[in-house]
Amino acid sequence: MTTAWSNPSRMEMKFESKRELVDSIEHEHETFVQLAGCIPRGRYGEGGVWGECWTIKDLFAHLTAWEQMFLGWYRQGTAGRAPMMPAEGYKWSQLPSLNRVIREKNKDRSWRSVRTEFDRSYQEIFALTRQLSEGELLSPGLFGWTGRHPLTTYLAPNTCSHYRTATKILKRWLRKQDPAAEG
Repeated sequence: MTTAWSNPSRMEMKFESKRELVDSIEHEHETFVQLAGCIPRGRYGEGGVWGECWTIKDLFAHLTAWEQMFLGWYRQGTAGRAPMMPAEGYKWSQLPSLNRVIREKNKDRSWRSVRTEFDRSYQEIFALTRQLSEGELLSPGLFGWTGRHPLTTYLAPNTCSHYRTATKILKRWLRKQDPAAEG
């Protein structure tokens, strides 16, 4: 799965308020979780959700990995270090390779393990979002590691935008399974 962006600093995500961001994260996460919850667990290992081999479980693991990457960037950046973005050894232009590595790393994990980590990761990133002030979230250039961009430029693609993309991927997969189904 490729993300909806190649470099967050090139895709400014505009939010008028912290409330708008928090609501968007919460809504898109809930929409994804509810849709996934309508799919029988026995289908979570079926390939073809994204590309030929991705499964629903892979999609959950992918979202978690990207949330955790953002949290790592944030921790490193606020500690005065320059985060390795998107990940050590990767450039933004290498996201397909990075995403394949993420899938490979997680493909043999149990559904329970992946889902537990997904829930924990979401709680962590959502708590951080709620903890930060509106100024910390929306002020351009406040954090040295985000350059001239607000924190939301990096946070939103790894939360609300990513959940929205994952929902679209699931809907597309479900339509392919049953072309008569509405999505």
